[in-house]
This record gives sequence, C-alpha cells and structure tokens, in this order.
Amino acid sequence: MKEISPGKPLRLRVLLAFFALSMLFIPSAFAQGKPDFTHAGNLAPIQCRGDQLSVRHVSEDAAMGGVRTTDYVFTNISSSPCTLKGYPRFELLNKAGRPARGGRAANGITMMGDDAKASPQLVTLEPGKTAAFLVYHNAGGAGYMGKPCPVYRRVRITAPGTKRVFILREEYQVCGSLEVSPVNTPSGE
Repeated sequence: MKEISPGKPLRLRVLLAFFALSMLFIPSAFAQGKPDFTHAGNLAPIQCRGDQLSVRHVSEDAAMGGVRTTDYVFTNISSSPCTLKGYPRFELLNKAGRPARGGRAANGITMMGDDAKASPQLVTLEPGKTAAFLVYHNAGGAGYMGKPCPVYRRVRITAPGTKRVFILREEYQVCGSLEVSPVNTPSGE
C-alpha cells in the first residue's frame, strides 16, 4: 500500500475549502447589479452626459408672501436613451458672471410642497424626452420688511452626474433661501 505524505491531505482540504467558499460568492455577484444577459439588448441606459442634454425654463408660479416656483426641464437631445438621478446644481450669478454669495440652491425639502419632497429617483430619458426640476425661492412679497432684495440676471445649471454648465438669462430677486428639487418625470409623460 502506498503511503500519502502528511502535507498532501492538508493541501487538498485547503483547496476544497477555497472552492466551496468561492461557490458561495458567485451567485451574489450576479445579484449585485451585474448585467442580466438573459435579455440580450435590454441593458439599462447609461448615465446622461452633458453633451446629450439641453435645459430650458418652462414656467413659473408666484404665491402670496413672495414664494416663487420656477420649472425647468432637461431634454435628451441625443439619439440614445440615458438616465439622470439626483439634484441639479443651480447657482445665481453676479454681474461679473461668478456664483453669487449665498446664491447656490440647497437640495430642497423645506419650502416645497409634499408632492416635490420625494427622494431622488432614477429617470430614464428616451431621445427627445425630458426630466423636470423645480427651483423655489422667496422674492420678498407682501409683508417683507427690510432693504430691497438683490436681483440676479443669470443662472448656472448643471445636470446631476454631469460637468457641463448651462448659463441662462433669468431674472431672480431672492430674499433668503433658494432650493432645488431632484429631477423627476414631468406629469403627462
């Protein structure tokens, strides 16, 4: 009968233990957001790039007490779908074209109505479709006491997850806080 050296069973046990442990992690790798290859061609769209988007002012609303809401949309101007999620960066610019002191909108939850207080959701933009966001501020309406609020004539907007900057000619008179909502699917789409 042939004798087995004492080191071989230990190496075999270590190898078998490594194999058993690796089998535990393979299924979890696919459960953690890896592509599903069972539906060829149905991979999720990628994050929008700045060159795939345009932005425009859609409408505005004024309420008592000077509260203002301005609606904007990002439009996918490319030929392929892409996604956005999160809060856009919205900044008021001073006369020199630089961000004004205190002119960056906070990721808002305090001034917004309940319908706009939802947490950021992934929005898929098919070619030509839009993702909306709102900007809230106070323009010092009825009952405001104090010196006149500053007026800004340009804004700088950056879509979530991108670096491209859009500068629009917009007039904002701001007394106090400025807030922005996360991007969402506009009603009616």
